[in-house]
Amino acid sequence: MDLTAWVLVLAAAALCLATWEWRAERRQRQAAEELARRREAEVRRVSEDKDRLGLRYDLLADSSADVLLVADRDLRLTHANAAAEALFGPWPPGASLIRYTQSQALELQAQQALDSGELESERLLNLRDRPYRCRVRVQGDFVGLALTDAAEVQRLTRARQDMVANLSHELRTPLTSIGLLAQTLVARPGDRASHPGGDAAAAGELAHKILAEVDTLNQMSQEMLDLAAIESGRQVIRLVAVPLQDIVAVPVERLRQQAARQDVNLRVEIPPASSILADRDQAARAILNVLHNAVKFTPPGGSVSLTAAADPDGEHVVLQVSDEGPGIAPADLGRIFERFFRGDQARGTPGTGLGLAITRHILQAHGGDAWAENRIPPANGAVIHLRFLTG
Repeated sequence: MDLTAWVLVLAAAALCLATWEWRAERRQRQAAEELARRREAEVRRVSEDKDRLGLRYDLLADSSADVLLVADRDLRLTHANAAAEALFGPWPPGASLIRYTQSQALELQAQQALDSGELESERLLNLRDRPYRCRVRVQGDFVGLALTDAAEVQRLTRARQDMVANLSHELRTPLTSIGLLAQTLVARPGDRASHPGGDAAAAGELAHKILAEVDTLNQMSQEMLDLAAIESGRQVIRLVAVPLQDIVAVPVERLRQQAARQDVNLRVEIPPASSILADRDQAARAILNVLHNAVKFTPPGGSVSLTAAADPDGEHVVLQVSDEGPGIAPADLGRIFERFFRGDQARGTPGTGLGLAITRHILQAHGGDAWAENRIPPANGAVIHLRFLTG
């Protein structure tokens, strides 16, 4: 083979090698680019997942009624939810916990949890003149704080304590009366100079007094059952169009004898055309509770009036029950519909403090409401307004 042929062979071999190297380099470059694309896609996916996770976290946190705070080990804020901003105001990222909350007790609890290594702790703190149950959890380099408003729990606890005290007192009175009356009836003739058992009229009077005390006990127990049924949602309300006169007639007739015994005049001025959407039994119960209070607090010779008029909104009818009693203390006007609440004016009379709470529940279930106000001087007494949907 001559030199020219060798040159051509070597040139061809060099070209093949160069081509192979170029293809190998191209494949490597393509593989590197593909790997880079995959890594970029993975980074983007992780970032998007983090963003979605962060959005979900923010959504969950902001949906909570609890105040939620997150801080690092230096107790500088890294997150505060919407409830926290509603309580403390907008939070500047990186602000110290104590500067944001203005609570040394809160900072101390968080610092103690970090120092002790205790993963979870809980205590009751006062913030902005309200009690909060503060739960602290430490995880890694972060500490989370959850604050739950405990004012309502404390109010309910006090209300239940008041209820137990009221019931203990109110039950003792009728039970003592029943015991004494029953002892009088069963006493042997030789034990008393004048034994009522031998006098039919006297015995009948004692029996009626016993029945009156039993009615008081029944009312207490029924109010407890009614409130439990209403608040649990078991009470079914069936609204139908019915004349307001027909519903008012039931409680008026039921309390007419009691009003007569107390020398209280019942005046009913309900327009015949007044029609409401109501559950007959439940609406009558609501009115009975209000009317019973009005009769109870009206002095002998006084009057209780029931009037009704169309509400200015054109969608409701308002029933007004007015008495001539001592009225309601201004500080109690907004509270008399609370469960177990009994104002100073009511503490000397029988009752559980549930009647008006039941009334408001019933009215709200009817699409209406109930509220109270005092009569304008020189008139004495209070007015309870019951608003029903027009039938």
